[in-house]
Amino acid sequence: MKRWYVVIALIVVLAGCGNRGEEVIEPTAPDENNETTSTVMFQEIDITTDGEQFHIVGQVRTDGDAFFYRVEQDGEPIQEEKTIELEEAAPGSFQDFEIMETFSEDILEQEEPPIVIMYGKDADKNEINPNYVPVDTEE
Repeated sequence: MKRWYVVIALIVVLAGCGNRGEEVIEPTAPDENNETTSTVMFQEIDITTDGEQFHIVGQVRTDGDAFFYRVEQDGEPIQEEKTIELEEAAPGSFQDFEIMETFSEDILEQEEPPIVIMYGKDADKNEINPNYVPVDTEE
């Protein structure tokens, strides 16, 4: 008799799990996603230092018309975010960029090197694709 209760309970549970009514879940294709995504990609980055100055040149490809960078040292920001505006170019093409900054003497005396963080931003102003570039300040 106990077996019948177990069998009936099992049938009820299975019937309840399989009864979804009109609810149908369909997968969405990537093109149907309403979120906007941006990309930024860097290549051929070259860094030179001359005393207190550093100079970064390279190429960037981005969906937007700008990218951003900031400088940190030992996890602490030493320079706030700056924007590099880009000229209008063909979609998907790389553009040349140049960054030139000067460090203070106390930054150069630190054991940890400064790190330039270059990145893009999405529609919600969140950082995307950050690139960490250490600047060798030792002579």
